[in-house]
Amino acid sequence: MYRIVRTSTLVFSLCAWTLLALGLSSSPPAGAAATSPPTVNATTWTQGTIPSSGSGSTNVLDSVSCTTADFCMATGQTGAASGALIEQWNGTTWSVVSNPAIAGGLELQGVSCVGTTFCAAVGAIVSGVVIEQWNGTAWSQATIPQPSGASSAVFNGVTCQSSTNCTAVGDNVSGSTTLPLVEQWNGTAWSIVTAPAVTGAATTVLESVSCGGPSFCAATGQTATGSLTTTLVEQWNGSTWSIVTSPNGSTAGSASNNFSGVSCVGASFCQAVGSFNDGVNVARTYAAQYNGSTWAQSTTADASPTDPDVLSGVDCFSPTTCSAVGETLPATGTSPAPLAEVWNGSTWTTATTPTGAAGATETAPTGVSCLTNWECVSVGSTTVGGTIAPFVMSAPIARSGYRFVATDGGVFSYGAGAPFLGSTGGTHLNKPIVGLGIMPGGDGYDLVASDGGIFNYGSAQFYGSAGSIHLNQPIVGMAMTADGGGYWLVASDGGIFSYGDAQFYGSTGNIKLNKPIVGMAATPDGKGYYLVASDGGIFNYGDATFQGSAGNIALNKPVVGIAAPVAGGYYLVATDGGIFTYPTSGGPPFEGSTGAMTLNKPIVGMTTAAGGYYLSASDGGVFTFPTGGVPPFLGSTGNIVLNQPIVGIVG
Repeated sequence: MYRIVRTSTLVFSLCAWTLLALGLSSSPPAGAAATSPPTVNATTWTQGTIPSSGSGSTNVLDSVSCTTADFCMATGQTGAASGALIEQWNGTTWSVVSNPAIAGGLELQGVSCVGTTFCAAVGAIVSGVVIEQWNGTAWSQATIPQPSGASSAVFNGVTCQSSTNCTAVGDNVSGSTTLPLVEQWNGTAWSIVTAPAVTGAATTVLESVSCGGPSFCAATGQTATGSLTTTLVEQWNGSTWSIVTSPNGSTAGSASNNFSGVSCVGASFCQAVGSFNDGVNVARTYAAQYNGSTWAQSTTADASPTDPDVLSGVDCFSPTTCSAVGETLPATGTSPAPLAEVWNGSTWTTATTPTGAAGATETAPTGVSCLTNWECVSVGSTTVGGTIAPFVMSAPIARSGYRFVATDGGVFSYGAGAPFLGSTGGTHLNKPIVGLGIMPGGDGYDLVASDGGIFNYGSAQFYGSAGSIHLNQPIVGMAMTADGGGYWLVASDGGIFSYGDAQFYGSTGNIKLNKPIVGMAATPDGKGYYLVASDGGIFNYGDATFQGSAGNIALNKPVVGIAAPVAGGYYLVATDGGIFTYPTSGGPPFEGSTGAMTLNKPIVGMTTAAGGYYLSASDGGVFTFPTGGVPPFLGSTGNIVLNQPIVGIVG
């Protein structure tokens, strides 16, 4: 079993990555009772095919980071003297990627990617710590400081919030004491940041790190004093790291407790996973949850009540949706096999997993990364005879459902994946509702009015509004950050208002526009956004890449919305339901449109879904593409007399 840490990746729900133009939407008639929040769980895992490097008899993958359905990076070691193992997923197959040969038995134990053009992978060789970086084309070794006076050092995990903000964690040995090691990347250089050691402990080790925003990160591991090993949690507040109290499965004299993985969603929810052994019985899985102020045990579901089970990695994309992976020994004399557990907001339950390669004596998943409109991916190793080979398994987590919102804030929801959580349908509003933003797990949403007023429901939190600000132009839409810890509002002049952990990347507020802005969409990783004007002009900021526009096309009808699917690129939709895909070659597929249909009411928005997209008209009529049930038609308000018109749809 290899020590590994979860890479922190940003993940978002089937619908959160497409926040619509004139408004995003959801739910049953105004005044209806709110339903229970949904869960999106990776309950059935299947084994995939992944090659070995061809070097040596040991090929191990430790960590994985996925940013789109067509892009994942997994890292580990080859066992050869020349260096690490890196493999890339292109949407169809895994392949080995060349990386710098560094003498000294390099193992890259953690990886974190931001989009497809930046990744950081961390590990160690005999002489010290190593970091490699991906620029979208190739991997190269980064120049990094080594801890002073250390006889050895290792990085175990890394998380990147952007291409200019990464944190790597591990440990270094100084004399007879093992101390924590933290380095941060600012877009130009890596530098060592002080992290405290536990007073009197011989060992203080950080295994994993995850950040919920620029001012909150959690790093987890273990600390040892004498024969007792206990869990360790350190937290970053934007300027310093400090040790916080964390629970343990046992504190008997020879007990061993550890956290090997952690995942945070914003600054008020984290899950840490690992194992404990009371020194007498076998290892048990262990997990702890952070609620914004304290850490407390969250009971796991061991695959076996009497045989060893451990958890190695975890990824959460909302407070109600996490997947953890590890290893179980199902019965005496049976080879260790994959273990996966899912969190639904209150309990952990075991998932169905493959047994590993035929004849395997051990199969151990160690890292996991989830994209909510696609699947969870886990990597590790499988041992057959004297050969250790890479292992990969995945579980689909996409779900069906969509919501509409009307100008009075009435929310109409269809499908199990889009529950009704509340509305302003019975509330007197100062200004009409123009948009809606969805939380990553689909278990909450915000409504925004044209004056920038915000109304939050379910797990969505209020981070601020423009309701009391004198606006130059009205608000026309919003987008949520990938972790749900913030949101952007956009006005018709392209002015941007950011709240929570949403970062300001730029705006058209001081640009003379040919036509007004009608909506925005965040990039899948939440590190940038697109603005779209009614003439189809596109303005991109942060890591949003310009792929084309309709700005120089004579349109039959004005553009009203934009959607940015997780696979990359974007769609524009016009009021006649005409669809424009960018990039025009190799971009998101055109699945059909209503451009040639006679509509009862104009189209007001679109949302992408697994296998296609939905369009919505102002009467709540729904059009699914491609036709034939993928994605499925789940209902509409097209035959209902509405108090106010629909202004958008979101999955």
